[in-house]
Amino acid sequence: MKPNFIWVLTIIVLVVAFASVGFAHEPGYEMTIPQVNVPPRLDGKLDDAAWKAVEPVEWGNINIGGVVKRAQFSKSWAVYDDKFIYVAFENMEPNTDKLTTVHNTHDGDVWMDDENEIFIEPNHVGAWPPGFQIVINAANVTFDQTPAGRGWEPELESATQVYKDRWVLEVKIPFKDLGFDKAPIGATWGWNFCRHIMAGVDIWTEWSTTGEAFHTPNRLGDLTFGMEKTAVHPSGKLTTAWGSIKGVQ
Repeated sequence: MKPNFIWVLTIIVLVVAFASVGFAHEPGYEMTIPQVNVPPRLDGKLDDAAWKAVEPVEWGNINIGGVVKRAQFSKSWAVYDDKFIYVAFENMEPNTDKLTTVHNTHDGDVWMDDENEIFIEPNHVGAWPPGFQIVINAANVTFDQTPAGRGWEPELESATQVYKDRWVLEVKIPFKDLGFDKAPIGATWGWNFCRHIMAGVDIWTEWSTTGEAFHTPNRLGDLTFGMEKTAVHPSGKLTTAWGSIKGVQ
């Protein structure tokens, strides 16, 4: 084996190793989501069987350190089917009468309101591009962009609902607008759930801790598209797709 080839091979191994561990986030920010045969209704109620198919992640990390009080923690769910990924947020908020939703124009400064954000990095190599950011405020006004700018216009569908002690967001994102013809079963993407709290305060919170800026791809968490297919049996019970075929009671 020639010396030059050995050096090249060594460099390739080091690059691959760095790509696999050099962009690692803090432990504990991993989520595996199931496929569903019946998608959730986008109505801000979170009572669909699809959401019961996955354990939500609960979070309240302040981006510059610490956590918010539990009365302002958030939970997030995600499931998928052949064409879409579905995401839900439940944002606990004792002061829903103080929610800020002053930006009412698509692609306006929506991030300055009470809002949720989704960061997506399909290659999960810790660098932009590719990458996608979705921002939706409590009044269901959207903002979306890629590192190249605001020209990205995905065909999102979303709904929000404000309750006495929380507000809820549900959103449907087409895989085709993320560069995929079909669901990337088995893949792991870089992902983050984020929130701006403006009700009486001005705090940025997140699931995976990125530090001061949400736009930090090497600190995104892991979202894995699980192999398991979860179905809704005619009885209304959740089961596996195989169990549904067999007629689980």
